[in-house]
Amino acid sequence: MIIIGFLKKIFYKSPKIIFINFYRLLLRRKIFNIKRLDINKPAILAINHITGADPIIVLAALKKKIIFLADSKCFETKISNFFFSRFTESIPVFKKHFIKTINTIKDVFKIINKTKKEKAIKNIFLGIFPEGKLNKKEHLSDFFKGTAYLSYKLKLPIIPIYISNIFKGPVRKNWFVRRPVIEGLITIFFNQFKKVHIFIGEPIDPMADNILKDFQNMSEGQEYKNIIEKIHDSLNNEFFKLENESNVTLDKISKKSIS
Repeated sequence: MIIIGFLKKIFYKSPKIIFINFYRLLLRRKIFNIKRLDINKPAILAINHITGADPIIVLAALKKKIIFLADSKCFETKISNFFFSRFTESIPVFKKHFIKTINTIKDVFKIINKTKKEKAIKNIFLGIFPEGKLNKKEHLSDFFKGTAYLSYKLKLPIIPIYISNIFKGPVRKNWFVRRPVIEGLITIFFNQFKKVHIFIGEPIDPMADNILKDFQNMSEGQEYKNIIEKIHDSLNNEFFKLENESNVTLDKISKKSIS
């Protein structure tokens, strides 16, 4: 039975292992501040969401164990379910079904708690796209507060990840964008010809003094809301810094190529 279970595990994970490692050989990337990922416990990776290929690009670039939260719409067909379950190890979030979303959060708790207890397991990162949808515009869209909520409830730091200099794929709300696997495969292919930039921000600790100290005398309910708001604001500020850093870097590259 142990051997059968082991073989099933290998069979389930093999598509991801083969594809990610192959794509890693093709992907041209430059990672800024990679040492910020060297932490000794699980963490949440908050990532801006430009294309359906973002999970694949992040997995290939960072070489970390990441489980992503993805919109349940990404699992509606057999093909998309296979892609998001097997290739990115994503867990569905049901935006219109609160109970199902709670079950997803419970699954996340189990995974994180197991990782904390079993020291032999390498740190697991939870990948979240705080914008909640694809954003192919020039600037970040508003973040949902779910990332701050999970950070507070799980007592996990948030590490902002900003992707730039990427081929964005189909921009209009057309046939390609409505089919995440096709849109993702298109952007995976064309990003072989780009040098993707990945900027890693300063970790945001939900239990840090600068977050907790102003709310210790408040009632529990009000304190809870204000701490989440503070974490959310810190995440926004850090992404604003990363966006500016990316723009400065791209501007330098552009001036260098012209000269």
